[in-house]
Amino acid sequence: MNASSFLKPVASLAFFALFSTAQAADVDITMAANAEGQLEVKLRPAANFDGLVSSLVFTIKWDAATDAHLGTIQQTEPAGTYLPISRSGDEQDNGGNRYQIFVGFGMTPMQWIPTNWVAGQEYTIMTIPVAGTAEFGLVNNAWTGLNNADYYLALGGLDETGTIYGSSSTGIVAGEGSADGLTVMPNPTDRSTVISLTLATAQHLNIDLLNAAGQSVWKEELDHAAGAVRIPLDLSSYDQGMYLLRIRSAGKSLTHRVIKR
Repeated sequence: MNASSFLKPVASLAFFALFSTAQAADVDITMAANAEGQLEVKLRPAANFDGLVSSLVFTIKWDAATDAHLGTIQQTEPAGTYLPISRSGDEQDNGGNRYQIFVGFGMTPMQWIPTNWVAGQEYTIMTIPVAGTAEFGLVNNAWTGLNNADYYLALGGLDETGTIYGSSSTGIVAGEGSADGLTVMPNPTDRSTVISLTLATAQHLNIDLLNAAGQSVWKEELDHAAGAVRIPLDLSSYDQGMYLLRIRSAGKSLTHRVIKR
């Protein structure tokens, strides 16, 4: 039986609600890629809270055709104390997608640490490195429904499940690309740069530049691209920060970090 199937009975731990000095409310979840290409899972409470985060379930999905896999869970304090997270089983392939279910069981009320959540703020509860490169998303779908793996969160034993929000609904790119001959120079840059790519055979390329929220801010499409490909990229009107260049061709996805100074 999948470990996440034991979560909802944990609602009997409503006793721990006594340890909160604030009313529980729905908690939303999101995911983002950090500057190292790792995935960060964040919770956003709708109300202040310092009680027991008693249980959590969420699932990450990506394309099974890629060579990407998720690494070892990393948690910093205080999240590692009030909500330890682990994998529920191994990665599973279904319908061309790859899934990993995660579960968390809290036994220490926040105020015992002490710490607390503030309404509307995001709290990183887990970071996980990525081997390879793919487009990842938090998901509730038919597969997660059948495997008791939809997003679920209980505070003090009470169901306070919110929604999946942000770029996770469409997917975010994480990991480290390894394209032969792919360069972006100069990088970092304060104005323009050039994307260089060497292709042995003619290919159709879809090129996107993604901001830190996973939103596409620039697109280019090339048909029958071959040999030495050079694509100018003007960043003069963009905000400073890190961007991810994504190049997709024939089911393969590659990324490269671009820094705007």
